[in-house]
Parts: sequence; structure tokens; C-alpha cells
Amino acid sequence: MLIQIIGNIQLLKNKNLKITKVEKKKHSVLTLYDDTKKMADVEGKTPVIALCQKHRKGFWIVAHANDLEKIINARNNKK
Repeated sequence: MLIQIIGNIQLLKNKNLKITKVEKKKHSVLTLYDDTKKMADVEGKTPVIALCQKHRKGFWIVAHANDLEKIINARNNKK
């Protein structure tokens, strides 16, 4: 995996993915994620946020990298 750093942005590249990492003191989406995580922890669930924009098709999924395997397993109906 190639990592290119431009200011506070890291571009992580591999054959099939292009991931842009932006580091900030605070992201508003992460505040929403933290609130969702508190509720998910009480219910014993994995927090996932779907971001949508009016008049734009599709949505973006926000989840912690450590939870990706749990999300894939849940999608495939595995425990």
C-alpha cells in the first residue's frame, strides 16, 4: 500500500481502493458517531451511520475500522 501525504491529508492507495484520510481536531460526523455508539453499546449492537444528501442518490456508510468484520458478518447473516 502506498501512502502519500499532502498537508494533513493522507492518500492511501492499493489496487482496488482509494482512501483519503483527513485529520482534524474534530469532525461533526464523529460527534454523531459517538452518540450512536453510546446507544448501540446499551443495546449490544455495532454502531453504523448512513449519511444521505437530499436530491442525491445513494448514501455513505460511517463505521469504525475495527467493526468492519462484524458488519460484513452481519450482512452475511453470520455471528
